Amino acid sequence: MSRRLNDKVAIVTGATSGIGRATALLFAAEGAKVVVTGRRAEQGASLVDEIRKAGGEATFVQADATKADDLVRLVDTAMKTYGRIDILINNAGVLKTFNFLEMDEARDFDPVFETNVRSYFRLTKLVLPHMLAAGKGAIVNIASIASETAVPFHASYCASKGAIKQFTKAIALEYATSGIRVNAVLPGLTTSDMVPEGSDFEKMVISTVPMGRAAKALEIANGILFLASDESSFCTGTTLVMDGGATSQ
Repeated sequence: MSRRLNDKVAIVTGATSGIGRATALLFAAEGAKVVVTGRRAEQGASLVDEIRKAGGEATFVQADATKADDLVRLVDTAMKTYGRIDILINNAGVLKTFNFLEMDEARDFDPVFETNVRSYFRLTKLVLPHMLAAGKGAIVNIASIASETAVPFHASYCASKGAIKQFTKAIALEYATSGIRVNAVLPGLTTSDMVPEGSDFEKMVISTVPMGRAAKALEIANGILFLASDESSFCTGTTLVMDGGATSQ
């Protein structure tokens, strides 16, 4: 490893599985002190243990991204533990499938926006003052190609990811002269808890991917690493599409 994040402090939400977990492991291997968060205490503790056994440094904060008080506690813990926040990875997300006319707003729409949009807004607002005080920082929001290519039966998910793409661009422009870079990764089909390997959904979507397979979480994490590192120092407001060619058709 080239340790591209040596001694930097990163918060990764939704870190107990999938892309978030792969990102936390990769960041730690690249030298970052990682504050990982999620709702599942057992998985969070296991992740921190794995990072520490590999020689990395990590802290787990059990938190629900939809709860404002939990996010305040997350940021306070990061600052008290490490003294600064250099990188924020907004990754927590949920996916719901439904027929639109059968959709219940409280059950199928609000929870998706609470996790996929409002938590990004809240956590970014909490972290930005610390980055501004330091005069630098990198924020990477995990959106989806569903922000560009609609998926039937996923109206709330598509809408939420479209919101994050535009949220990313707006914040990037607002803080472009402040040393803060804000970018987004748009993964395509990726094997995860949401899309288990070999599931009917994965098999269906693979047929639309020119590369003929789903991404591995580590592949997406490598894209996140690029945008979080100084290698992308002239990138802000950009969206990195990682979809095996799906949106190029």
